[in-house]
Amino acid sequence: MTIDEGGITGQVEIDSYVETYVELCLTLVNDLAVPTRQGRPAEGLRGAFADLAGSTRLRGHDVSSADVDVLTTVAGRLRAALDACLAGDLHSAAGVLNGVLREHGAVPNLHASPDGLPQLSFHAHSATIVDAWAAESATAVAFLVGTRQAHRLGQCAADTCDAYFLDATKNTSRRFCSLACQNRAKSAAYRQKRRSKLS
Repeated sequence: MTIDEGGITGQVEIDSYVETYVELCLTLVNDLAVPTRQGRPAEGLRGAFADLAGSTRLRGHDVSSADVDVLTTVAGRLRAALDACLAGDLHSAAGVLNGVLREHGAVPNLHASPDGLPQLSFHAHSATIVDAWAAESATAVAFLVGTRQAHRLGQCAADTCDAYFLDATKNTSRRFCSLACQNRAKSAAYRQKRRSKLS
């Protein structure tokens, strides 16, 4: 929200907390709940962990096969919430998100961050990694819905890519999940145009 001499503009900016955990949500959904990503089958949990490599989120946490099953279920539910947001059905998105928040014990509290300073989190200190990821992911998307920023969520416009993304551009003009998909789409359009000219 911007406050200036003329009043409050109503423009809410996405803060780093929300962006970080929306990206976590999108990593889980894109790797565990979509069939194709960037023209190839999604990589599953291996891809999710590769995307999270080096993150403090994984340090000191073991993930069992039962955890993987729960994460996959959570990713499917989060995908349903994202689809509802894209369709403009924020009430359905809220219903799904509220269920995930409730079932995974989302609760605001302060935890020590790696630098030792208190950091706002939305999971209990004793939460499992699965509950923490589910609660943080659902909370971040709920922030987007509650602050009228759900329009910043998008799904890739490239053929054979079902990935979701967060559009941080000022005019929400992003159409692709990655530069690779954008380049594939441009190449395909160019080839189609050349074929049309030759016929």
